[in-house]
Amino acid sequence: MNVLKDFARWKVAVIGESHRAPLRLLLDVSPAAAPAASRTGLARVALELGEALARRDDVSVEACAWGWVQATFDLPGVLAERNLLRAASVATTNLERAFSTAWRAGSQSGGRVPRWLVSLGQALNQVRNPVRGLNPSSYDIVHSTYARFPRSVRQWRKPLVTTLHDLSPLALPTTLVPTEQAAITRRIVDGIRPSDWVACVSDHTRRDLLHRHRSRSAERVVVIPNGVNLQRFRLSPSRRRDGDAHLPEGVTTEPFVLTLSSLAPHKNLRLLVEAWPRVRLRHSNAKLVVAGGKTASPSDLAAAIGRRAELPDGIHFTGFVSDEALPMLLSRCEAFLFPSLYEGFGLPVLEAMACGAPVIASNRTSIPEVLGGAGVLLDAEDENAWVDAICAVFDRAPRREPDQGALTRASEFSWDRVAEQYVALYRRAVES
Repeated sequence: MNVLKDFARWKVAVIGESHRAPLRLLLDVSPAAAPAASRTGLARVALELGEALARRDDVSVEACAWGWVQATFDLPGVLAERNLLRAASVATTNLERAFSTAWRAGSQSGGRVPRWLVSLGQALNQVRNPVRGLNPSSYDIVHSTYARFPRSVRQWRKPLVTTLHDLSPLALPTTLVPTEQAAITRRIVDGIRPSDWVACVSDHTRRDLLHRHRSRSAERVVVIPNGVNLQRFRLSPSRRRDGDAHLPEGVTTEPFVLTLSSLAPHKNLRLLVEAWPRVRLRHSNAKLVVAGGKTASPSDLAAAIGRRAELPDGIHFTGFVSDEALPMLLSRCEAFLFPSLYEGFGLPVLEAMACGAPVIASNRTSIPEVLGGAGVLLDAEDENAWVDAICAVFDRAPRREPDQGALTRASEFSWDRVAEQYVALYRRAVES
């Protein structure tokens, strides 16, 4: 009889679960609305998570972008190009439309957008309603992938979820972090209320948050890592020495090691630059490719990392690299180098592993969590160790095959798995 009762309860539970209506989600993906030439890992995270959620049957997703005035206008076009995630029908005011017209004219003029226009946009963003025209009753939960929640959203009285990427601007010395970036992070963190749910992208970030806000309930702070698009970030044909025409200018079939850097001081590019003459003494043809960063010349790159002189021989920088070209670079490199001083997650490490690149990375903050046992961890300030590890890469014959350990580790971070964890968090928030 007990067995029959247990079966009956199981049957009711399963049938009830299968008939649950999909959760109705409003998802802020503000970073994704940035111009294509300046989108960062945050944009990829926002878009990939949104699309992974949109592929599910148990959640209905609409996307918006409230982090910046112009993002509201640009997001529908970005989503239309990808044709999977649906934009919410946000209504805009005459003033917002006038601002957008002026912003686009300034952006397309070839020069810098006037400072007064930036200031106007910042002021407008503080007072506007970025979800104007949306019906609160159409949503069960609201999730921000980066920006803090506007007052108008909080007035909906819905469960709120924030993804917290890192606290590096608050944890690092002020000499390493722009004041503006620290202020943005502080506003985001200070804007999280005790009733909110927080998804930290690493256990390190969760510990950091709870340490800084000891009064916060740990039960509402969970760890959900970022993912990687395993269809886009995968072994490229260029690894097999064909398809090199698609690589950035100046990157040839010669063996090279690669790093990806925004040129922010905490990325610790300086260590690689300072170590490079010693690497070249042992391997005269050794080449370091620096991808990313907004530079116009080697002298700009040198200035960005605090060097008075030009860069050492054997260092090539590509400037901004598109999402299409990046997997090719990662596939072609002999090793991916990531000496960062602080990371909330370390997305480049995961993307490199997904492309089969051997990884040599810093042993600090969240990086060991992401890398697992699939790469080499070094002290971020031990130049001798980095020189030896890089020279060991060039000591061996150019690799022809992907690093199987890296591929296996990356496969554990699919966006579908990440989306499943978020839906479980949404259910928990709605039902609490």
